[in-house]
Amino acid sequence: MPEPKIYGVDDVSDEDAEALRQRFLQRIQQDDLKDSVDPVDVRRTRTDPNWCKRFIAHGDLDMEKALNFMLECLKFRKSSSVNSLSLDTVDNTFFNKGVICQHGRDKDGALVCIFNARYHERASGARQDEAKKFLVYWMEKLEREERGRRITMFFDMGNAGLSNVDIPFISYLINLFKLYYPDMLNAIIVFDLPFIMNAAWRIVKNMLPAKSHQLIKFVSKKDASTLLAPDCCLTRWGGDDDWEYAFDPEECLMPPSPFLGDLQGQGDLDPVKVNGAVTNGDVNGHVEAKMTNGHVPSARRSSLKHHEGEAKFKSIRESPASRGENGDHVSHAKVHFPDDLSTSSGDLAEGAAARDVTTHQLGDLLEISPGEEVWFSSGASGSKQDITITNIRGEPVAFKVKTTSPEKFRVRPSSGIVARGRQVTVQLQLCDGVTPQHVITDRFLLVAAGVQHERVPAKDMGRLWRSVPEGDKLEHCLRCAAAPALNDPLVALVRALGTKLEAVSAQLERHQRRAAEAEVQQGATRRRLGMALAVVVFMVAANFYLTFTLARC
Repeated sequence: MPEPKIYGVDDVSDEDAEALRQRFLQRIQQDDLKDSVDPVDVRRTRTDPNWCKRFIAHGDLDMEKALNFMLECLKFRKSSSVNSLSLDTVDNTFFNKGVICQHGRDKDGALVCIFNARYHERASGARQDEAKKFLVYWMEKLEREERGRRITMFFDMGNAGLSNVDIPFISYLINLFKLYYPDMLNAIIVFDLPFIMNAAWRIVKNMLPAKSHQLIKFVSKKDASTLLAPDCCLTRWGGDDDWEYAFDPEECLMPPSPFLGDLQGQGDLDPVKVNGAVTNGDVNGHVEAKMTNGHVPSARRSSLKHHEGEAKFKSIRESPASRGENGDHVSHAKVHFPDDLSTSSGDLAEGAAARDVTTHQLGDLLEISPGEEVWFSSGASGSKQDITITNIRGEPVAFKVKTTSPEKFRVRPSSGIVARGRQVTVQLQLCDGVTPQHVITDRFLLVAAGVQHERVPAKDMGRLWRSVPEGDKLEHCLRCAAAPALNDPLVALVRALGTKLEAVSAQLERHQRRAAEAEVQQGATRRRLGMALAVVVFMVAANFYLTFTLARC
């Protein structure tokens, strides 16, 4: 029976890609999807010619399946804040261990991503969530560096034991390729798989689509060099490359997205109206004029007022930042906002959704997302929300975040430097005992200024801000809001599947432990039998010797 064909972008026509793009853009205008996708990803849909083709190839040229893949992918990217990931948002202990790294290329020229199983430790709870974020970080990093070209996953199973088997973790990695990073796998190379892990690997293999089974190659030291470029096969794989992984923050930085090119030849567009809201990118395909009857729109007008913004505040109280539970800075800058700053969207077209401003451009320094309101999940205290700050200046930009109620929020980081071409994610977390309903009248103030140096120690940030002229500081206000509770059946399904996977993993571990114990017992039995046999042979030999000696006498 012939193997199912694996399609690629070369099998998809430009007409089909355009048809998928138009269907997607129409679909996201419906109420159930308006807030489920990131405008950055919408812009990529319009500017990356191969992205739509990859979804169609991933869906075996089935347009309906491709559209569903695309919608689920973009919803995942929004819910996981993929476009906001940075080295500062991921636990660096994963990088230090070298669980995942990249090195060299295979014979097809595809970049090799290495999963070192022996360094991986099974995790649960919050630690497992951090591990998943680490996985997404690497997939997004490789996606950007390779500009959407396929990569090869190299599972290095050498010296791995039962404690390194983590079925939920591997299933999450597989699902990233299966559901959210289409047409990204060139091959899966499994190196030096221990016999005891065959059962676990069969479970992993069954998670992959049937057509992907032909991509899996099992190798050892004898034949690993047949699939990898000669100068990229490591010595422990039987090659001559003595490269060893060492964590280098510069090499692990998330690069800027290469997929957000000029939209209709206009470069970086100003915010445009989408169903009455302002967003960064032309989702409807119609760019509206930014000047109406000679008036500057509110998004621009707020930037022009930034130089005089601080004079409008009734009072500002700042004290040195204290440390949170994990040594993180907690913002203690208190700001009182005047009533006329309660909304900056009053001049939007009639019918505009005042709460749905997704991005805001702070002069020529930063792009801020969300741009107007920070929504905290309703319910218990401890709710978190991120603000993504993107440098659009081309030179370093300093920022700091102030709040009207420093006793209610933990801000990480509360100040810092955004290097040129980079993003910084500021995490806002409610303190213990504070619920979203307690903060709906509070606000944040983001202050920014251009600086010369990309790296400034935290202890010197206060001195830096004192040296910045008041006229060079730009400010933007963000309101707080309580998001409605969402009972998503898909989330419940995923959680149920995760629970089942955990149970399967635990059951597999028990079977493997029993097999190991049985093997140890069998070894002990063999040793006892060997010793008994040796004693019998010795006694027979001794008896023969004595008989022979007595006969001679």
